[in-house]
Amino acid sequence: MATPPTIYRNVAALAEVIAEFKIQSASAQPRLSGVCGFDGFIDTFVRLQSPASMAEFGPKVAAAAGIAASYAARHLGDKFGGNGPLFAAALHDIHAGAIDVTYIGAMGAGEVLPIYQEALGGKLKRLYTLAAPARTTCLEFTDGKVMLCDMAACGQVTWERLLECVGPAALDAELAAAGFISAVNWGKLPHAGVIWSHLAERLASLGVAAKKVVFFMDLAEFETRPVVDREDLLARMEPITRQCQTLLSFNLKEAWQMAEVFGADYHGRRDADAVAELAGLLRSHIAVDRVIVHPNDGAACASAAGTVYVAGPYCREPLISTGAGDNFGAGCLAAALRGFDDAGLLLAGNCASGHFVRTGCSAAFPAMVNLLDAWAAGTLGERL
Repeated sequence: MATPPTIYRNVAALAEVIAEFKIQSASAQPRLSGVCGFDGFIDTFVRLQSPASMAEFGPKVAAAAGIAASYAARHLGDKFGGNGPLFAAALHDIHAGAIDVTYIGAMGAGEVLPIYQEALGGKLKRLYTLAAPARTTCLEFTDGKVMLCDMAACGQVTWERLLECVGPAALDAELAAAGFISAVNWGKLPHAGVIWSHLAERLASLGVAAKKVVFFMDLAEFETRPVVDREDLLARMEPITRQCQTLLSFNLKEAWQMAEVFGADYHGRRDADAVAELAGLLRSHIAVDRVIVHPNDGAACASAAGTVYVAGPYCREPLISTGAGDNFGAGCLAAALRGFDDAGLLLAGNCASGHFVRTGCSAAFPAMVNLLDAWAAGTLGERL
């Protein structure tokens, strides 16, 4: 009989986990290097003011069908984006710069665009561009976001293009030295699965020891990908996991959608017990070391050690939501690289995202500890 999941429903229940987190996060760690990829977007941010919430906006748009509508909004400007670049920047900041990250992705046709050079050039060890970035208009609400994506450039991100732009020798040097790979946004990159498989195969061909490299994967929104694509991806997981320590991360909506592949319907089930059960179900069907499922008020992880759910420092009115999931994932990867257990890993992800939505900045481990102290004391507000 399966062991019941461990559920940490609030910060009081997390006292021992937090104490261990503080010890591990303060310990000295060797400097690591690795590769992140492979998308790239330029994001235009628009904050809806009236109506301010998605719950109000949806019915108003539906009622205006066939006529027209106008809503008050504030243009917040353009920013470098894409799950990969945001993840890579967050990973650098979480380590307070004490990590060497190479980014490979769609940051410009022929050369890296200035918006990426300015944002990432001073943080990351090396940038390789494969194609022009895609474009996203992010409509931000108090209770979520709507992302309008022009993804024409995403199809140009291929394994062949990667070899052409990086070069086989340079790629092999990066992989031979890598302690981690982060590969995100499968949902919008039609050839991402092939790239992920080739990276694992290349690690093996270079003689890199099995399980030496931590391979973090986040599917991002994949609603438009047909079931056959999801099945193809799942078939790739087992050989990748033979070579690497694998983490496969879903937000709650994505986890609901993936569960459909296995005939399970979890839609609308948001409580901690259901989220933990869902993580366990997904791992029972997917050949990865850890499955992570993260709603916006906590997260669950299923692994060989069992299933655990950790509540998070929920923010009702985020300063910014775009990038919260990438900060969550970067927190999880950073914790995995430090050898945290599943509960500690989730706590790092929750703190990274909880800090980001309150400040717009990624949190190094000391800032996570400060957030935890405020949360435990009952003084954590909507802003830090």
